Amino acid sequence: MIALCFDVGGSKYVAGLVDSQGNVLCAQRYPWEALAPEGVVASLVAAGTQLLAAHPALRPEVVGVTIPGLAKPEEGLWVEASFSGIRDLPIGRLLREAFGLPVYGENDAKACALAEKRFGAARDTEDFLYITVSNGVGGAVFAGGRLLYGSGAAGECGHVTVVEDGRPCKCGKLGCLEMYAAGPGMSQTYLELTGEQVTGEQIAARARQGEAAAQQVFALEGEYLGRMLGMAANLLSPELVVVGGGLSLAFDLYEAALLRSLRAHMYAAANPRLRVVPTPLGYHGGLLGAAALAVCGAKGLYGYRGKAV
Repeated sequence: MIALCFDVGGSKYVAGLVDSQGNVLCAQRYPWEALAPEGVVASLVAAGTQLLAAHPALRPEVVGVTIPGLAKPEEGLWVEASFSGIRDLPIGRLLREAFGLPVYGENDAKACALAEKRFGAARDTEDFLYITVSNGVGGAVFAGGRLLYGSGAAGECGHVTVVEDGRPCKCGKLGCLEMYAAGPGMSQTYLELTGEQVTGEQIAARARQGEAAAQQVFALEGEYLGRMLGMAANLLSPELVVVGGGLSLAFDLYEAALLRSLRAHMYAAANPRLRVVPTPLGYHGGLLGAAALAVCGAKGLYGYRGKAV
């Protein structure tokens, strides 16, 4: 089975064709001019149409799409992405109408957790946490080999409070993890330290060159993530944490600080075997998440709730 896959991020989107074994057959990345309700689906349709025209021998049977924020996978509905203004977008129905194929959609972190279970670091693990750190922060929980939903949004760790009375978040709270650990939050921290506005990628490059302020930003990154993961480990006692998203590529810059913070906030005796690793799926994690939706939806695997729209 080949899936037409869309990975929708906060700063970019990726269209690709992926087979059921997790092989990325082709992919194209595009920057958003602005992630907003107007034009999102049209951009995806244009990218998918171009990809299919360029590879006529690859014929997909299904579409998978990952989205940031809240989703209703049973309805193919993009409920909310607090940083974008998107609300209640029927992305599944619109993509089905465009391509004439069944569509599976889901929150990006849950989709990527399915990809880790199917193709990645968690293939032999029944109980794990997945966190994605990029333009936002999200998460998902696997328990007993099944994706945990709770009332629908289990694992949404980006809005855990890590700084009391901290930065205002678009969700309406103060001090959310996303406001500090996501790329824009890191840029804000660097601005406060230096007076200079730069991107997360530039901060990473400067940290690798030995700049003290950039290294301090990454130390704080590890502190905040470790604080949240310590709370999560105390509640859920996972065997493994997989860190995904764009900032997983800079994991070495904050790994030590994260582990220090995790140890400080975790009940160690209850979680003696907990490991924290960056995703092995790299930049294709989101695309493979979309493929995992198609595979798991069609086969009814791992408790995924999505239904073909």
